[in-house]
Amino acid sequence: RRGKLEIGGKLDLHGHTQETGRSALVRFLRSAQARGDRAVIVITGVGRGGEGILKRRLPEWIAERDVRGFVSGFAPAHRAHGGAGAFYIFIKRVD
Repeated sequence: RRGKLEIGGKLDLHGHTQETGRSALVRFLRSAQARGDRAVIVITGVGRGGEGILKRRLPEWIAERDVRGFVSGFAPAHRAHGGAGAFYIFIKRVD
């Protein structure tokens, strides 16, 4: 299915702090699941030297208990969707 992914929404975290970025991510994922989205894009940016704090923290946030309920997995985005500064996040279906 690579390259044939239907993207339901996009969240750009540029300009966010770690705290506001995490909050925005949780709200966005909750909303995406409620809409029935199966995949979304989260843009973190690459940061200075390719190791931005939001880019590093995103996998940690996804692993947290209150976020795991929305997410079935994630992967780096294709260059056309932001490449190294973005991630596909796969949303769990609502039971």
